[in-house]
Amino acid sequence: MIAAAKSHLLAQLSTRDLPGPAGMSTAATDRQAALFLWETVDGRFCDGSAMANGGAITTTCTAAPGDTAFSSHPTVIRLVSIAMIRQHHVIGADRETVLSVTCNGTPLALRWLASVLHGRRPLYAFDLPAQTGGRVTVTVSRAHTIATEHVNLIWKVAKGRPTCR
Repeated sequence: MIAAAKSHLLAQLSTRDLPGPAGMSTAATDRQAALFLWETVDGRFCDGSAMANGGAITTTCTAAPGDTAFSSHPTVIRLVSIAMIRQHHVIGADRETVLSVTCNGTPLALRWLASVLHGRRPLYAFDLPAQTGGRVTVTVSRAHTIATEHVNLIWKVAKGRPTCR
């Protein structure tokens, strides 16, 4: 399924938006669809999703490499948030390492993806039920200390939906 979705996505990309030497990372899968991330030869950040059967293909690439520039201070950056059957998020960590992501204290499965920006920004992915709102807590290690940050989800808190605070 992943190979078919990737093949359909690659067939739709312009030459300028093709993955660089590091290739594509699979950030998430959801039934017959997959979410991919990559860096172009000229250093732009891209994401795309595709159905294994060739339907519904979306791609987004930054206009210039500096659009997702490396931060001068430790920070977590929300790079991709998409809702398919589930809600999928990709975050980057500049000058720190993500240790865990939690929703109301409950740990979420965290996946490490390939790094971008010449290996300086590690990428991480996590998933939640589609209609979850609020924000998650991200625990990081930076300069020999443990700290927490928050990442907003796609939706704000709404009555009747699961919520992370």
